[in-house]
Amino acid sequence: MNAFPLSPTQISDILSRLGYFRDLGPATLRNLAQGARQITVRRMESVFNKGDPAEALYVVVSGQVKLYLSQANRSEKVVALVNHGQSFGIASLWLGLPHAAHAMAKSDSHLLLVDRQTLIRQARQDSLLAECLMTDLSQRVMDLMHDLESCTPRSSLQRVSCFLLQHRPESGLGDYDILLTSTKRDIAAKLNLTQETLSRMFQHLSREGAIQVQGRLIRVLDSHKLAEINRLQCPPGEALSE
Repeated sequence: MNAFPLSPTQISDILSRLGYFRDLGPATLRNLAQGARQITVRRMESVFNKGDPAEALYVVVSGQVKLYLSQANRSEKVVALVNHGQSFGIASLWLGLPHAAHAMAKSDSHLLLVDRQTLIRQARQDSLLAECLMTDLSQRVMDLMHDLESCTPRSSLQRVSCFLLQHRPESGLGDYDILLTSTKRDIAAKLNLTQETLSRMFQHLSREGAIQVQGRLIRVLDSHKLAEINRLQCPPGEALSE
């Protein structure tokens, strides 16, 4: 894990182009930049571990970071996959608690770390920043609820169908493409499935004409069929099969 000696002006410019920081005023960005630094994390390198002190807000400038929990059988439960322009660590940071999950770079990643005291002090002074942080945190809670809904108590096929529907355009049902930014292993872990089961579900939906799989590109050909699968009642015992 290496640090880059960027100037506050350079950091401020980066923040202004990332996610919810984009609408903040120049003064707020400058103040945040004073308490921020950039690091690079190599693929499969740990960013932090569960139980470590939450001392900064992490913002992904490039790459991808996986948040996960270790399970008793040595498997992982993927909590979130954080991509360019997104952040992580805000809940533990805001509450002053240790990190509740592990964080690992899925690819070579550049991260901005905004110091906890700087962020909290500036959020108290700038209501727009506080609103942005609250919106981001609320969205993460909603995403977590959707993930829980897609995993239990539903069948494997319903979980995968729900995952595909969560990526549909805001315009509603119809044909659309999904470019997977995560490995199938990580997607399966988020859905509480094995990678083999996820592949079987993709194959089943392909045979049914609902999707077409082309490497990392998933073409949804019949979103109405996915919605119908998602509405079906879970067969007895199937939801706990994984």
